[in-house]
Amino acid sequence: MKPVGDNLKPKTTVRVTYGPTKRSLALITPPMVADWPLLGPDGNMGSKFGPDSPDKAVFQIGLADRALEGVDQHRVAHLFTVLNLIDERVSDFVYAHQKDVLGTCDLSPEAV
Repeated sequence: MKPVGDNLKPKTTVRVTYGPTKRSLALITPPMVADWPLLGPDGNMGSKFGPDSPDKAVFQIGLADRALEGVDQHRVAHLFTVLNLIDERVSDFVYAHQKDVLGTCDLSPEAV
């Protein structure tokens, strides 16, 4: 934890990494149907609430659980299996460390 902002209160950040060297996690998805097709090449750059630098742009896209025509649906199913495993591990970590991460300690695993 490190102090952030003017009030110097510590803020905990959860970062998902991979392997013993703690490399950043990156996923390559199979060609899929996008629920939010308006994602631009610069993420939220230039939007009303977006950052000034491309390095700070947020890239988000909603993927449907179906592949584009001609793509094996099993690849999509495997991707969602991996994403669900990651989600479970992050949720377990946040539950176990909810005092530091969320500032509370009374939540059930389902509420986290």
